[in-house]
Amino acid sequence: MQKFPYQARLWYAVLLTFTLTLGARTQAQTVDVIHTFSLAAGEGSLPYSGLVEGAAGNFYGTTYDGGTHNFGTVYRLSPNRSGGYTETILYSFKGGSTDGAEPHSSLFRDSAGNLYGTTVTGGIVGSTCNAGNFTSPIGCGIIFKLSPTTTGQWTETVLHRFSGPDGGNSFTGLIRDAAGNFYGATIAGGSAAVGVVFKLSLTSGGWKETVLHDFKGGTDGALPFIQCATLAMDPSGNLYGSTYKGGAANAGTVFKLSPPTKATTTWTEKILYTFKGGIDGSEPFTGVILDKSGDVYGTTTFGGTGGNNGGIVFELTAANGYAKTTLYNFNRFSDPAEDFPNGLTFDANGNLWGMTEYALFKLSPGPSGWTETFVFNWQNTPGWSFAFTSLIIDSHGVIWGTDTWGGLAFKVVP
Repeated sequence: MQKFPYQARLWYAVLLTFTLTLGARTQAQTVDVIHTFSLAAGEGSLPYSGLVEGAAGNFYGTTYDGGTHNFGTVYRLSPNRSGGYTETILYSFKGGSTDGAEPHSSLFRDSAGNLYGTTVTGGIVGSTCNAGNFTSPIGCGIIFKLSPTTTGQWTETVLHRFSGPDGGNSFTGLIRDAAGNFYGATIAGGSAAVGVVFKLSLTSGGWKETVLHDFKGGTDGALPFIQCATLAMDPSGNLYGSTYKGGAANAGTVFKLSPPTKATTTWTEKILYTFKGGIDGSEPFTGVILDKSGDVYGTTTFGGTGGNNGGIVFELTAANGYAKTTLYNFNRFSDPAEDFPNGLTFDANGNLWGMTEYALFKLSPGPSGWTETFVFNWQNTPGWSFAFTSLIIDSHGVIWGTDTWGGLAFKVVP
């Protein structure tokens, strides 16, 4: 089966649990590896998704590889008596026309414990989705639901199979509104084959997918990658996200989609910002998040003033017409956090947490701007490798995440 060029199969020695006490610039942090993924015995491998918290201290996620059929898994991590977490495979994807394959998305968990997500491939065999340098001749992916049963088994339901015109190859997780509708994005499909934003609604005839915006490239966005993350939604139901390409400089955009009003019948797109490349930043990879004022925060994979094209953290201020401010520039040669930042997460104190390809970082606001106050660089730490996922923070302020190529799940205790 064809994999992305950067997704070589990696094998790592199993380190069951270890603890590193790290000296931060302001305080000590403890990083605990709670689980090491492995292909052994049909387990999952390459966790491109972040974690979602469930009941009884459990966490849920997806792996791109592994499982019974080697098409990826949905797993649960449950706390055990040794202080680590035990992995249970809830579902192994089968691929082909009946099922999805190779999930990258984080999961959505509803109040009944059902899990929802997307897969990159699988679905309708023979449908070819093309986006950028990625070509998938093995289906455009699916939207799925997993439901627990009284016997302890989980049942999968395929809610939608992408076919190309309606989108394809979703790397993005789902969010849900108060009415129970789901929203997401695909990197491929649509009339220009550069992606769509979609809505999935439960109707009397079953689940129905609707394309809310069909990206055209050029001055519009293209390739809403939003790797391992989700769209953002404000209290009015507006959707926010980023595109990896498109815009005037083809360096990516940040967009807003507004639902229909009395004067409109369709969703309306507004480009909030077009990246210029170079010191301005380029190619936002993992979507955006919102603060309570509606300001938009995100990262770009490349660009900035760091000197090595290492990416930035940015803010778009809603009260100022979404004017852009660069909060931080990454630099492989002078910054312990190195470069290529992923998605962001706010903690209760307004700090931003995230990961670069080799490090965990925290940015704190202050009178003179944002300051990097904590860095854990794992480049030379056995078992760790490239990371692509977003973090989550629980009610106790503990940070949870996964290291994709290292195949690790971890927590950071303040």
